[in-house]
Amino acid sequence: MKTLLSFACLLFLLLQPGCKKDEDAKPTESERVTAILTKGTGNWTPSVSAGVTVDGVDVTQDLFKDFTITFTADQILTTGKTPVFLRQDTWRFKDNTAKVILRGMDDKEILVESVTENALQLSLQWDQTTYEEGGRTRSIPGKIVFFMNK
Repeated sequence: MKTLLSFACLLFLLLQPGCKKDEDAKPTESERVTAILTKGTGNWTPSVSAGVTVDGVDVTQDLFKDFTITFTADQILTTGKTPVFLRQDTWRFKDNTAKVILRGMDDKEILVESVTENALQLSLQWDQTTYEEGGRTRSIPGKIVFFMNK
């Protein structure tokens, strides 16, 4: 009887699910990308080599002069010229794949083309023509690609 009870206790212990430590848990993709976007100051600037393009044409100096974008856990903050972003807005991922950012003001989809610790490529389809002082056309509709660095 004692042997049977010992065997039953041993079997019970072996069948218990293992407890994993919190440190073993992997972050979700959205948690991983958020950590990269917000790391340090969270401040991204256009890369010197590629900058910001509309349908492949570099418009960094014309339309995005001194542009920076900063990500916090739930906000986007910008500086410099930008015809497509507010100075301050909210953001969230469309889903857990972290491939699409939805900005708060209009749920505009911004594609996360690639992201590393030091490089970020975002794109969005812009369907508006933006005007500046004097009524002169300063931006055209098209695919805007942001090549950013930290």
